[in-house]
Amino acid sequence: MLKNVRIILVRTFHPGNIGSAARSMKTMGLSDLCLVNPRDFPAQEAEKMAAGATDLLASATIKDSLTEAVADCTVVIASTARPRGYDLPELDPEAAAEMLTSAAQQSPVALIFGPERMGLHNDDIRHAKYRVTIPANPEYSSLNMAAAVQTLSYEIYKRHHTEQSITPETPAKSLPTSAEVEMLFEHTEQVLRKIQFLRPHQGETMQRIRHLVTRAEPDALELNILRGILTAMEKNIK
Repeated sequence: MLKNVRIILVRTFHPGNIGSAARSMKTMGLSDLCLVNPRDFPAQEAEKMAAGATDLLASATIKDSLTEAVADCTVVIASTARPRGYDLPELDPEAAAEMLTSAAQQSPVALIFGPERMGLHNDDIRHAKYRVTIPANPEYSSLNMAAAVQTLSYEIYKRHHTEQSITPETPAKSLPTSAEVEMLFEHTEQVLRKIQFLRPHQGETMQRIRHLVTRAEPDALELNILRGILTAMEKNIK
């Protein structure tokens, strides 16, 4: 299960933080490291800070966009220190770990961390279903990125070992991947423009539709039903 948990570092500035994050992951049994547009990688500083986790650096995947990085993931959670303009349901670390480990039994999942200086942008957060915030001193809540990776990786490791002793009462539902959800949004926008429901520059309406679908958490079958409805609408547009 832990092999399905992906740690994604977005636009990391200092290579040493990549190495420290890799070390944090390996101590908690995680191995899937993905880097989105790192400023400086590979780098000796990353290898130095990784200590015995240089194998994770060697196997890390590098992507040009977060869209690519989460395409095959069914659950994506953004780590943020504070609320952003793109509102998402908030989870504490324990609840985030429970959600990730449950979904990871069937498919890849992702936890995303933003760059050291500014954190994740709204364009990054829109790829997530939830956001997780690590409780900290409200007067100084800025947590080093590698420390955040360590904290949340520990919660995932702890939850994984708890779940090993629990027999699930009902099978987990089949969730759509991030790429499939994005195709739904693209299809929805295309149809809404054809029926002239959406006008140019109505980005806020699509953002609210994204919120609606994210809150509803449709499974793969429900997503296919929505796509089928959109396809039928297209066929009947005159």
